[in-house]
Amino acid sequence: MNYRQPPLNRAVNPMKMNWLWRLTCEVGYVGVDDVLSALNEAGIRVSRERALGWFKSEGEDGYFPLTIAELEQNLRALQSVRSGSLHATLSGIAGK
Repeated sequence: MNYRQPPLNRAVNPMKMNWLWRLTCEVGYVGVDDVLSALNEAGIRVSRERALGWFKSEGEDGYFPLTIAELEQNLRALQSVRSGSLHATLSGIAGK
């Protein structure tokens, strides 16, 4: 069976990417504390309330819409922290 690109099943609003953020966090085992820590490490201060709101759906109490720019920022901060941790771990192993 040859690969076929799946159809788009939803409209994408770049100002409301919470659904994609939640899916990404579920797949990557990312929690709100991971996000806050990574953003803090990147010098970006975000309230816990806002970070929790990114995990909620529109209409839920505490919902904060997450833009595509914030989604990218969060993923890059997480990537930086995780790759730095991996690099430190590998350096530590190599030094033994």
